Amino acid sequence: MNKKALISVWDKTGIVEFSKSLVERGFEILSTGGTKSLLEQNDIPVTSVSDLTGFGSIMDGRVKTLHPKVFGGILADRKNNSHISDLLAMDAFEIDLVVVNLYPFVEQAIQKKLPINKAIEFIDIGGPSMLRAAAKNHESVIPLCDSSDYEDFISKFDNSNGQISIEHRQQYAVKIFEITTQYDMQISSYLMSDKNEELADKITINAVKKDELRYGENPHQKAAFYTLKDNDNSWSQLQGKQLSYNNYTDIESAFSIVNDFEQISCSIIKHANPCGFAIGDNTVEAFERAVSSDPVSYFGGIVGFNSIVDRELAEILVKPFLECIVAPDFDEQSLEIFKSKKNLRLIKTSKGFTLSNKMIKNALGGYLIQDRDQLSFDINNCDVVTKLKPRSNEINALELGWKLVKYVKSNAIVFANDNQVLAAGAGQMSRVDSVKNAIRKISETGLSLEGAIMASDAFFPFPDCIEIAAKAGIKSIIQPGGSIKDSDAIDVADDLGLSMLFTKARHFYH
Repeated sequence: MNKKALISVWDKTGIVEFSKSLVERGFEILSTGGTKSLLEQNDIPVTSVSDLTGFGSIMDGRVKTLHPKVFGGILADRKNNSHISDLLAMDAFEIDLVVVNLYPFVEQAIQKKLPINKAIEFIDIGGPSMLRAAAKNHESVIPLCDSSDYEDFISKFDNSNGQISIEHRQQYAVKIFEITTQYDMQISSYLMSDKNEELADKITINAVKKDELRYGENPHQKAAFYTLKDNDNSWSQLQGKQLSYNNYTDIESAFSIVNDFEQISCSIIKHANPCGFAIGDNTVEAFERAVSSDPVSYFGGIVGFNSIVDRELAEILVKPFLECIVAPDFDEQSLEIFKSKKNLRLIKTSKGFTLSNKMIKNALGGYLIQDRDQLSFDINNCDVVTKLKPRSNEINALELGWKLVKYVKSNAIVFANDNQVLAAGAGQMSRVDSVKNAIRKISETGLSLEGAIMASDAFFPFPDCIEIAAKAGIKSIIQPGGSIKDSDAIDVADDLGLSMLFTKARHFYH
């Protein structure tokens, strides 16, 4: 008796050639709808599933293959005589191969942002059911759901004289359960999307491995990059070496910072901290200002822009050693210039690309999940708590500094003027040490603190930071407030002739 293959696919890539190969190897093909029509158009003998079931498609195609004769043929245990008797009693037969791929819910419903009444029509019911049935009974039935497996199946079939091993059958089955699980998660995530302000009691993450990394933060740590399938085309690498684990984290920081600004901006990242940031009338000016914040540390850094990289900028960027450049686009002339630095990684972000609004971290055998720190900021909503108000030239500096300080590891201090970060004090256990580090950096670069401000990601528990900053030349401060000793900080600021704003929002970053 010839083997039977049930074929019903949305993605018809390679299905004609594969079906011809099956027929050549003695398979009889059952099919439905558009797949059946395509095979017939290519002179491939095919039997309609409705001829087996005696039951046509109903409800606009919602019910086609959900029938005992179909599922009995897939699920029957060939070693169980009662199963075979049941098949014969209903005039059905064994199905040996199930070739099905699923309605493209992500591409058709999520990415096109269909309303729910239209999106549900792309929720596949029969396809996952047949695949799961075949995967359950993989000792007797082989399930295929990916056109990239067609050639592999034919090769294994030929090499085994049609007796594909149980190990290979199990590999196909595992892939089915992985794909149908991902499919269900995509649908549940979509249906939960209008409730994403809340943290759910249960979570599922539909992620697939996109890149096997050489190693993690250190060479002895294994690592890989996983991406959400519906966000898979959010960026692309145009050239350069494979991204490292540390590249990924630094690229996210570089991208996040520049996209917080409408003005032409440049960020420079080292070890997830900004060692330089500036705005400018053009990208060259922004980059050169950002470098001046720390002319030493930018070596080997990740550079981010929120504007296109052109020839003039590229000619400057190829001179120093940089790990990576991330931007919304690169013009053709710049790409030609970058070819001389073949290891330099160029990352192009897609239009409208945004980062996930949830962040995940391992802790104590579980996972911590929180909203991304995307709190909107309006300097007009801050409280001026000192007698002196900020001068007009300090307002933009305060806004810039406050936007940047949330990207610096806590305890975080930023010195800034109205167009660049002048220095950052990052990751110190003592806030006063962060202030001192920022001052030390200023002394090394020689940048002027004229019109400069200080931003702090959290309140000052003591007024010593204010005293040290004032002595260095800072005239205005922005901080969350909220300390039981706020009054001490305010009194010291007043005594020193400083202005100070309370934002009423903290920006710890660990």
